[in-house]
Amino acid sequence: MTSQDQDLSTTLADGRTLSYTSYGTAIDPGRPTLFYLHGFPGTHHEGLPVHEACIKRAITVIGITRPGFGRSTHQKDRSILSFVDDVVHLADHLDIKRFAILGISGGGPYALACLHAIPADRLVAVAVVSSVWPVSLGMVGMMMSNRILFTLAPWAPNIVKWIVDRELGGPAMDTEHPERFQHLMTQGFKRWPQEDQDVIFGNGGAMLDILTRSSREAIKDGTQGFALEAKLFGNPWGFALEHLPVDDGRLVIWHGAKDINIPVFMADQASKLMHGAEYRRYKDEAHLSLCVKYTDNILDFVEGRLKASAD
Repeated sequence: MTSQDQDLSTTLADGRTLSYTSYGTAIDPGRPTLFYLHGFPGTHHEGLPVHEACIKRAITVIGITRPGFGRSTHQKDRSILSFVDDVVHLADHLDIKRFAILGISGGGPYALACLHAIPADRLVAVAVVSSVWPVSLGMVGMMMSNRILFTLAPWAPNIVKWIVDRELGGPAMDTEHPERFQHLMTQGFKRWPQEDQDVIFGNGGAMLDILTRSSREAIKDGTQGFALEAKLFGNPWGFALEHLPVDDGRLVIWHGAKDINIPVFMADQASKLMHGAEYRRYKDEAHLSLCVKYTDNILDFVEGRLKASAD
């Protein structure tokens, strides 16, 4: 754990708790700031891998845990768009005037919602990496478990919750035998492409430990947030991709052609709707390998936009 990787929180206008942490340089309104939106399921702890790279760039990273995960209060009627208010509240709370957003996997839809709703003079850059995309684009090439999840959740979220409680919830809550949940995570990742396995299990399993911690923290106190988020992903998002403001250079999309969590076919179709957005497609990368191997590439874009906005 770094000195920054500590659980912090703020109280929202409706009384909910929003949990967050920081990486990179210490939080300071005068420093370039990047909000990190985690995957699904996950918590702000997922942002640890960008810590060192952001220290070198003097960038502050603030990871936010979405409602219903970790220590962020469950919000029964939340939507993808409603999370924008939480991001803006936290930015105001920390007195951050301008910022960038990085949305990884399940964080992608929320990053796009912020692009939709937050003015360009405040949100200066949006990086969307290995993102979830609307299921209406087609799920050709998606791993079967995700196809079932995104198809079932909009119609039967309670069944999804029951399944997740049974398969993951119990082991996540079992503090006396943490190896049970780690084993489940390990077995699940072994079904991912080799490119992903190389970065998950390499380097002494450091990434495996980070993902296991993030996922455990997300659901150990309940799985209602998991079921609701799957429902949100499977339903219309509340905004259309083709109407997003993408002609000002703020948005860049990264996706790997070997991704089976969210197949590249979906990103291809999405990029056609967002005409004018930069789309970086990598033929030899998968879901997580892209995030890890191209961290510097992603942060170069973010750093450039943040510096330009400060001039």
